[in-house]
Amino acid sequence: MRRPSVLRCSHFNRVLCVQSDVGESSLSWVVKINWLCFFVGIPYLVSMVIYPLTQGDWGHVHAVWYTWQSFNTGILAFIASVFALNAVMYTEEKRRQRNFIAAKAFLPQALSELCSYFEKSSKLVNEAWDRAKDKSDHCKTPLKENCPELPVGYQQVFKDCISEASPEVAEHLAYILVRLQIHHSRMELLAKSFSADSHTIQDPLNLMAQVFALAELQGLVNQLFKFSRGTAPFDNKPLGVDNFYSCYDNWGVEIDENDDLKGFTEINHSKRWNT
Repeated sequence: MRRPSVLRCSHFNRVLCVQSDVGESSLSWVVKINWLCFFVGIPYLVSMVIYPLTQGDWGHVHAVWYTWQSFNTGILAFIASVFALNAVMYTEEKRRQRNFIAAKAFLPQALSELCSYFEKSSKLVNEAWDRAKDKSDHCKTPLKENCPELPVGYQQVFKDCISEASPEVAEHLAYILVRLQIHHSRMELLAKSFSADSHTIQDPLNLMAQVFALAELQGLVNQLFKFSRGTAPFDNKPLGVDNFYSCYDNWGVEIDENDDLKGFTEINHSKRWNT
């Protein structure tokens, strides 16, 4: 299942995506070269060894090799190059695995810091949402909750993991980074919009969408915890609607008493995750 498309992507994320694509492309070319050697090697082996042996003695075979000496030298040099290339790629893959293990060791802490940030964000969004639904509140006074600050170290941890991770893990982490940047920008604008000089009209539907987007982020991060601790393989399956409901419940949002949010979640979850 592909991740939902994202229309905005920072230069930081584009660089990470390119690094991941380059690594995957290099490995793909090595596999293609190996298969090429296999299919070309079969007729070469037949024509240079098997067929001459069926047509004469060892002297005949030696004569064939001598006649095609330059060609055989080139083939042997090519085979040696392929072996060297595979040895380099094997060494590089082992190095990548070691580096990823080292980078992944810091991932649980980074994920925990993001979860704390999400919890603080939920308080801000819920307060804004409650006030937007109150017809008597003109939303011209500041929110009690301040806009939470993003954790400091998560970007470097994510960058190190993306640089060394498999394409599936790298894509998952990069998608979280993009969605996180969008979310934080919206949090900053939301906090500023509750002021006397703001001309922003607070729409409950927009704030409901922010609750949904925040729950998606929390669900994506939750998928990484067991993997980051080394207790389970990477979980790349689509987020279920129950993941969203669980987040709402943890943040004190009563889904059973809010039919609008329940319907909004089911519709947008189906569209976003193609389920």
